[in-house]
Amino acid sequence: MTPKDLLARRARTEVRAPGRADPGPAWCEGAETVGAAESALPPDPAEEAASAASGPAPAPAAAARAADRTPRRPDGSHPARVSGDRSTPAPPDSNRPTPAHPTGDRPASVRTDGDRPTPTHPDGGRPAPPTVSGPGPAPRRTTASDPQEGPRPMATASPEPQAHGTRPAAGGTRASAPGPGTAPVSDGAPRPARATGPARSVPRHKVAVLGAHLGGGMLAAILARAGIDTVLVDSPHDADVPAGETTVPYTAEVFELLARRYRVPELSALGHFGELPEDVRRTSGVKRSIGFVYARPGTRVRPHQVVQFNVPSEHGESHLYRPDVDAWVHRLAVRHGAKAAPNRPALTDVTGEAGDFVVELADGSAVGAEFVVDMSGPDAPLLDRLGPEPALRPLRHSSRVLTAHLRGVRPLERRVDPGAGGTPWTGGTTQVVFPGGWMQLVPFGEHRTGEGALTSVAVSLDAKQWPQRSASPEEDFQHLVRQFPDLAWQFAEASAVRPWASAESWQYAATRTVGDGFVVLDRSAVRCDFTLSRDVTLTAELVHEAAAHVIAAARDGDWSAERFRPLETFQATLIEHGERLLRSALTATSDFRLWNAFCRVWLLHSMFAALSLKRARNDALATGDRPDQWRELGRHRGAGLWFPVYAGFVALFDDTDRLLRQVADQRLAPGAAAERIFGQLRTASFVPPLFGFGDPADRYYNFTPLKRLKVLLWAKRRAPHLVQRVLTPGATVLPSVER
Repeated sequence: MTPKDLLARRARTEVRAPGRADPGPAWCEGAETVGAAESALPPDPAEEAASAASGPAPAPAAAARAADRTPRRPDGSHPARVSGDRSTPAPPDSNRPTPAHPTGDRPASVRTDGDRPTPTHPDGGRPAPPTVSGPGPAPRRTTASDPQEGPRPMATASPEPQAHGTRPAAGGTRASAPGPGTAPVSDGAPRPARATGPARSVPRHKVAVLGAHLGGGMLAAILARAGIDTVLVDSPHDADVPAGETTVPYTAEVFELLARRYRVPELSALGHFGELPEDVRRTSGVKRSIGFVYARPGTRVRPHQVVQFNVPSEHGESHLYRPDVDAWVHRLAVRHGAKAAPNRPALTDVTGEAGDFVVELADGSAVGAEFVVDMSGPDAPLLDRLGPEPALRPLRHSSRVLTAHLRGVRPLERRVDPGAGGTPWTGGTTQVVFPGGWMQLVPFGEHRTGEGALTSVAVSLDAKQWPQRSASPEEDFQHLVRQFPDLAWQFAEASAVRPWASAESWQYAATRTVGDGFVVLDRSAVRCDFTLSRDVTLTAELVHEAAAHVIAAARDGDWSAERFRPLETFQATLIEHGERLLRSALTATSDFRLWNAFCRVWLLHSMFAALSLKRARNDALATGDRPDQWRELGRHRGAGLWFPVYAGFVALFDDTDRLLRQVADQRLAPGAAAERIFGQLRTASFVPPLFGFGDPADRYYNFTPLKRLKVLLWAKRRAPHLVQRVLTPGATVLPSVER
């Protein structure tokens, strides 16, 4: 029986507990839950110090609730929980200093071109094997079209759109797309018997990173910079699997953290658009706003049902044209000392075992590694080593997705007026929201206001409300847009440059992610929705956490699965948050009033996350190279955040999620839920009043220099103490700051 059959049988026979109504806390108009969370916080540093000195242990009930929130495996167990008196392993660098590069610190200046330094190996300067590439950019393996130069050759011969999330079938063709409710798993084609060890002499490395895309390239650059002998290996799907293309302020702060903590300064350019190489800037683009346009089938968009947030200009948020961005990050990894096989052949299989893996390549060559980080994609060769159960599962709350790159898309501002307080939709990311789904529009290039611009289109649909109408993704898309007059006009003359792709049950997650000598990470372990920049953000978060664990394990020579259990738990927690966010967003699409409230909580989440992470990073850097320098990063704090954050905000996020679940269960009307969320935003002490987040009619967020100064004054005079810390000098809210 194939894994796909096993998953289908498991879905038929699984007994689910009857759903229970979630009464939640008693509700009054106002912010009881948020107020309770805020009242539990120390009001000032003196009380905070006194509380720390007394150090009471967490209440048993609170500990039990925290344990219940820990993501569970399919069998119900907690990935990071161990029996008896054994405790969860500490973060890898919680008690030890970050190892210095064996040749000393490299210059901190940003380098985007030129020669890379000759890598020095930890084993005493052994020269690079003859099978790896030297300095200079590697040949590109891209499928999408350059925004300025027109179509490029496709990496695959077939012109048909491929279903993603499937393992290759025998004979080199891809398996068919999984049906609704099924996971993208193997089609059952037999794999060659795995060897117990290398059958021939191959170049040996400490770590192999599988997947030469944004995540794999960043991780390889970090490991090589830390002095770890790393080889970066291409995957067959690096170029043809759609990936996230937008950032938000929080994403930029994670990139900045990667650059600072791991001393790879070039990575900060991913969060500061102006610092990217000119060729990457030319094909990508600055994201000046994120806009939401609410549409209903059969009618024009109503002028008062639009919301637009104009992004603060400190970072210059980005639209990342992934073929060029991924190629630049690959060159960056090589420049920092990572190895790459000549001509970049893709991997075909992984044989061997912990400490003695062999990565087989398409040109017949191979590379060896003690440890493997598999980020290759849904066909990850190490997934089937994690047990007899299906390696990938669909998420409980999923959507079906259609994606493509198009030309000839008419600018939406010609049809839907952004309003007096807004800016052109094509200046940023636009989401056309409708009941049961949304369409994200991402224009690329320096000139994005005409039909000639390249536009990325990603559609997410609740399969129950929008079932598949055609086997062709393009026909399915056309059927959708015909129901919305403004979209029908916008796409009347559009044509695909990158072919349409689609999949039922687009989102998936790995059932397990660590084994002896390897970890399955990022796109091999999870695929999430592209909306709200979740894809790129998740990749950056996982690279940050994984790098710390791999560096520490390399230092100690411990590649055991148990060593990486905390990383497994961390990844599972972020997957759970992404699923929760998707469920809430799909519910909020049912009514504009509810979406109007939800998107403000989401923006507040991004703002608080960015500010809090920046404060945590600056606090850590201020301590110097202490053993516990990064101790506060990597622990789950709620709302998908893993660094110190104001508890009142976490309570607001949790309450919003609870209200949206009540709406989904038809226990609360959308309008009533929206008013309660707005009531929270109006009364919460940590929300700057001048933002207008609590006013449904204030639908344009423009963060001017004057507003920045007013927020600073408010923070110093009225904000809670823990909020003041993230809104004072060194925080994103100020016009000019030192990173």
